[in-house]
Amino acid sequence: MSTPDAEDRRYFDEHKIPNDVWSVLRASSLLSVGEFKVFELAYEEWFGEAGEETTIEKYFTGYMFNDIVPPWVRHFCKKILKQDQEGTLDPEEYGVVEQAASREQVNKGLEAIMWIVGALIIMFVLGESAAQVLKLQCMFPPCY
Repeated sequence: MSTPDAEDRRYFDEHKIPNDVWSVLRASSLLSVGEFKVFELAYEEWFGEAGEETTIEKYFTGYMFNDIVPPWVRHFCKKILKQDQEGTLDPEEYGVVEQAASREQVNKGLEAIMWIVGALIIMFVLGESAAQVLKLQCMFPPCY
């Protein structure tokens, strides 16, 4: 029995994942795209044209709920995994281009973080205030 590559090593209950599903997950990871995008890329390569979203969704639903991987997706994933093994995988060849976050996206993310932290601080202060008003000895563990 051969040992798996370091990148293809599975852990814990990942051995329960069928091989076809595992190859979709690996291809998705290698291309840095979602699994649905792998189906779109595979469809386009197999049939020579971009598929309708509803058409691809029909196959993707079977994959998500019943672990059914169509032959054209299986073929595409094997190709991606083989190219990765040979060191010739170029995601740009498939139209996958890594984009850096725009300044606006970064600002929105920072704003969201500030709102979340602010809300947590307010909740903590209100909890402490309620504990003092209700004369509770201990609100947050550890209580001694």
